[in-house]
Amino acid sequence: MGDAREHSALSEDRTEPFSQSEIQARLQRSRMEEFDAVHSAVPLDKLVVPADDDIRILMRPLARDRTVREDRNVKPLALRPQVSEEDDPPQQVLAVRQTARDISFTVNIPDYRNPEDRLVCILYYDPSSDNQVISNRSNVPFQLSRVSEEPEELRGARYDVNPDFNKSLPPGTWRITMGGTDLLDFRLLERRPVRLRAMSSASSSDSLNASGKRPHEGDDTGSPKRPRPSSPAEKEDGVIMILPGKDSAKGKELVVSSGHPLLDMQPGDTLEVPRGGGLVGYTITKCDPIASTTLSSVFTAEYSEAPGRYVVAKVLKTPAPGANINEGALARTVIRQAQMWLRELENQEKLRHKNIVHLYGGDARFLSLYMEPVAGRDLSARGVWRTQGTDLFAGDRTDALRILKDTASGLHYLHSLRLEHNDIKPGNILYSRERGAVVCDMGLSSKGGATTGGGTPWYVPPEFIGLRQRGPPGDVWALGIVMLYVMGKISWPDIRAHRAHPRHLYWTIADVNDTKRPQVQDVAVRRMRAWLTEVTAVRNGLDLHDKLERIVHGMLAPNPKERLTMKSIVTQLFDGSGSEKTPH
Repeated sequence: MGDAREHSALSEDRTEPFSQSEIQARLQRSRMEEFDAVHSAVPLDKLVVPADDDIRILMRPLARDRTVREDRNVKPLALRPQVSEEDDPPQQVLAVRQTARDISFTVNIPDYRNPEDRLVCILYYDPSSDNQVISNRSNVPFQLSRVSEEPEELRGARYDVNPDFNKSLPPGTWRITMGGTDLLDFRLLERRPVRLRAMSSASSSDSLNASGKRPHEGDDTGSPKRPRPSSPAEKEDGVIMILPGKDSAKGKELVVSSGHPLLDMQPGDTLEVPRGGGLVGYTITKCDPIASTTLSSVFTAEYSEAPGRYVVAKVLKTPAPGANINEGALARTVIRQAQMWLRELENQEKLRHKNIVHLYGGDARFLSLYMEPVAGRDLSARGVWRTQGTDLFAGDRTDALRILKDTASGLHYLHSLRLEHNDIKPGNILYSRERGAVVCDMGLSSKGGATTGGGTPWYVPPEFIGLRQRGPPGDVWALGIVMLYVMGKISWPDIRAHRAHPRHLYWTIADVNDTKRPQVQDVAVRRMRAWLTEVTAVRNGLDLHDKLERIVHGMLAPNPKERLTMKSIVTQLFDGSGSEKTPH
């Protein structure tokens, strides 16, 4: 009605066409009205988000002619503010949810007039906190400002974010401005709570101390890889609160403050990861610890989605905010661990070979992987396959031959798919005389010979110096070093990393080709060459009349073009029918 009256009044007052200046003024006023409508909308912090979905980000584009490019995890959502009248229209926003496979979300806002000025940034989800790490992948800087009023110490905070710069952001609403134009408001949401069914009341809320924490205990220590729980395990340090659920008989709500749900669990606890938004619900019950390092924790567990239910769970760790680590290092660690988790999941989930650990599933929200339990310990397990004191292999020639046959068979299959492992070492080969050798840990795997600076230094091939080459020949070289160990020709190489070792020798792989720091590079290259000299001396002492030693000699050829391939090794160890040949 209002539009009709306005049109009638205009018709009576004017009979001549609008001038060009009036048309421009009206268009400008229309644009300003649109701008005001956006900026007068209810703040994102005031909107009520559904609790039954893993929504992690709300977005509201601010520029009229620039919006977020479509993504499979983005959906329009109509939300109401915390306080509103019944006739108030809902607020239209874009919602991003995190599925079990999402380590991050990419914000892509193109500028079709100036393609070089498009906004591209990635938000990585941190599994150990409610924070997210923003990484600027644009060609130009942008400004980041805090829109939320709380907490007080962040009120009005502003940052210049340069290309390739990473910053950890707490929950709340932030604004991105580029070239003086406000492009996007986005609100980071806390993680969705999960449910914990404690083994008993004594092992859950009754064990909290006065500060609301469970008692501090040490990290997980090594124990045999068993498919069933048989002994208690220690819990890693974490800060959690246990609140009574709606049905205390079914479990208790686990609210994570600055910890990690899977790492905060005690043996016997069951974590319920709920369904919702198309996500697959499952349960996982912690059993026995296997190993714990600064970067990962491995333990046996019951997993509802695996045949037989029992699995080995591997959880990649990220530092909790406030840990003794600077902000930049924390952000880089979150990104590196997330990318490693995704690489391992994607490269391993389709593999089907008896000498490669089978992967049942994983969850990006925890950076967890759920794998086949193998009845065997890794070749570096002290007191099992590694002797106390001498750090020599505890097996015999029969074990060495079996390890070579099984590992080469698994790696030949891997290489046939154009995948490389890149981290073959005793610690990543599980072995028992009943099952044989099984390759595990695909965290550094790559496709098509992609260069990686990760791994363990003593197993990196000589062609990495200068040429940065690894690939399938690098896996052959690494397995050759493993064979020197399992044949008793050298002690476990990794022990040389300890400064107290009488023959201490260690270097960082990435430093070998770090041309920006010549002095650091020189030290790394000298140490690597010193190790390669030792390997050459041992290789020259192998008995070429012994078939096993002759094969290992060929695996350690300095020139990768002269080195044996996994296919040729398998051919020499197996006859045409697939039956084993026995080296004499």
